Amino acid sequence: MTIAEDLRWLVEHESPSRDADRVTSLAKRIAGRLSAEGLDAASVPCPGSGNALRATLRAPGRSGGTLLVGHLDTVWPAGTLGERPFRIEAGRATGPGAFDMKAGIAVALSVLSGLATASPRPRVSVFLAPDEEIGSGGSREALVAFAREHERVLVLEPSSAGAVKIARKGTGLVEAAFRGRSAHAGLEPEKGASALLEMARFALFLESAANAPAGTTVTPTVAASGSATNVVPAEARLTADVRVWTAAEEARVRAALAAYGPGDDRVEVEIAARFDRPPMEETPASRALYEEMRSIAAELGTTLPSERVGGASDGNLTASAGVPTLDGLGPSGGGAHAAHEWVDVGDLPFRAELLGRFLRAHP
Repeated sequence: MTIAEDLRWLVEHESPSRDADRVTSLAKRIAGRLSAEGLDAASVPCPGSGNALRATLRAPGRSGGTLLVGHLDTVWPAGTLGERPFRIEAGRATGPGAFDMKAGIAVALSVLSGLATASPRPRVSVFLAPDEEIGSGGSREALVAFAREHERVLVLEPSSAGAVKIARKGTGLVEAAFRGRSAHAGLEPEKGASALLEMARFALFLESAANAPAGTTVTPTVAASGSATNVVPAEARLTADVRVWTAAEEARVRAALAAYGPGDDRVEVEIAARFDRPPMEETPASRALYEEMRSIAAELGTTLPSERVGGASDGNLTASAGVPTLDGLGPSGGGAHAAHEWVDVGDLPFRAELLGRFLRAHP
């Protein structure tokens, strides 16, 4: 099949993140296809998330090699395909999950099929997670362990305007609960201890915990408080999104949160900070991967820009495990997680050729 035909096949097999049966079905179908082409392929259970796809094209006498990383799941619920079927019009492929990231999987399938008959044959593996869009909770241990068996990781997440991603921010979530004392707001407000006021103080504190020059953002996003308009609120909750470029900034934010003390000591404050994806920091090794890819792109007559982005991927996990990682090697397009998402069909062959040439250079 052509890459575009593979993309259609992948999009038309819906695989929502929280639908383990559908994700597992897709993993098994891809495993069957790759096995028929000579790879050691299997559908691997990931607790609570469905199955991942894990496959290796083995090269005699070779260990290490390159791991291609992607994800099977999409943000779209089953049935979306009926509303927005796969189409190719004016050079753009559309459909649920086409851009993020079934186009990247289609490129990987094409490249692996070609390498199966190559001589010498490079050692290449692929890992497609079932739950990347919801944090990779069930698959991260298997992914990281597999990545450490390889010399490098190439992530086939979609590219932005053709650029590969050399750094990604780490992502965290702060959840805070405030428990004070209720009272009548008109008769005796002084007898109350307002959880809402303490939450407001904390929100301003979070703003001060950001670090604009370092690119660190701490953004309150969801809040709730109060039971009635004439009652001093006894409870409140607040959630904040945290993004950092470096592990050092993550440590600084954690320390700031641990040092917070309430302005009203009658209000109990509980703060939980969870960083689910560490930052994907640029390193000399990852920069070398990019420079090699850029050189290959130049041989193909085009440029390959790079960028740093605030969103995270499974590349954050492999990079933080110490494996040189380059991200955003999937096809160009736009509208990730949006109803208008699209893929540049003309970019599919270039991405496959770029990836194939790189892998052939590392037998």
